[in-house]
Amino acid sequence: MTDEQNKLELVKIDGETHERTTLSTLNKKLTERGFGFYEFKDKYGQECSLQDSSLASEPAVWLGVDIDLKGDEIQNRMHLTQEQVKALLPILTYFAETGDYVRDFKEKT
Repeated sequence: MTDEQNKLELVKIDGETHERTTLSTLNKKLTERGFGFYEFKDKYGQECSLQDSSLASEPAVWLGVDIDLKGDEIQNRMHLTQEQVKALLPILTYFAETGDYVRDFKEKT
């Protein structure tokens, strides 16, 4: 795969003008141990990542902020199981589709 094939752009498309604005670029890579991960920057330019977990008992991912303090990297990320991600997806999808805040999310019964 080329470097360009390893990049995924997060874009915003204006509904009236159809103008595309790149919000962030996700760079797909592999760890030294062969686990997949995406590096990207959040709204404020903070380095973040989404990475496969090596947890042997169940599928999981790491998601969050990567911080480098004077050469000592600190990873402040959530360790989420597949079930936890499934529970969060409806709320995140609601926000992604509507732009409405979490307080307005109504669980389907």
